[in-house]
Amino acid sequence: MSAACPAPKMSFDETELGEASSESARLDKVQADRERIGPVNLIASDELAGLEEEQAKGLAETEELTEAINRLRGSIGSLNREGRQRLLSAFEAVDRHFRRLFTTLFGGGQAHLELIDSDDPLQAGLEIMAQPPGKKLASLTLLSGGEQALTAVALIFGLFLTNPAPICVLDEVDAPLDDANIERFCNLLDVMQKETDTRYLIVTHNAVTMSRMHRLFGVTMVEQGVSRLVSVDLGGAEELLAAE
Repeated sequence: MSAACPAPKMSFDETELGEASSESARLDKVQADRERIGPVNLIASDELAGLEEEQAKGLAETEELTEAINRLRGSIGSLNREGRQRLLSAFEAVDRHFRRLFTTLFGGGQAHLELIDSDDPLQAGLEIMAQPPGKKLASLTLLSGGEQALTAVALIFGLFLTNPAPICVLDEVDAPLDDANIERFCNLLDVMQKETDTRYLIVTHNAVTMSRMHRLFGVTMVEQGVSRLVSVDLGGAEELLAAE
């Protein structure tokens, strides 16, 4: 029986050759991968730092804007609450004066103000309801011209009693009134003059109204094309007549 032959041994040169071939293959692969990535950006770190800084700045601005929006919403809510309270308080005061003055002007009847179309006073409309003596309660638009004028006067004076102003100008408010209602209007003017410090300027062509004023201012034409302002102190004239 013949003896087994020993396996041939790889020489040292052959081992080194195999390793070199493997390293070369890995190097080729790494170089190929690098080529696919593209050229190296040497300022990438600086660009990253800049982008991170811009991102941080954007986040800070977003937080600031969000905080400002929340503060603004809170302020709007606070203003709306205060506005509702003030509006309702003023509305109640004006309505109270309006009811009283309407009854005084008409010698009876009743009237009131209503907020309509919304439960929110800031969004609601205003309706004027009036009931002159002998008539049904109705909105202002259903009254006659004279009744509308007297009702409007009651509302205007109700506003002035709530928040008096230095001057009140009434332009031809007595035009649709008959003589009896003009007397009521003038009587109310006397009451308003005593209750407030307001100076009332009445623009009118009605002789009855003019006779109840303290001072008259008018324009006359003494000569053709020449206008002249005339002032008459009726209160002083009455005192002179009384002295005589």
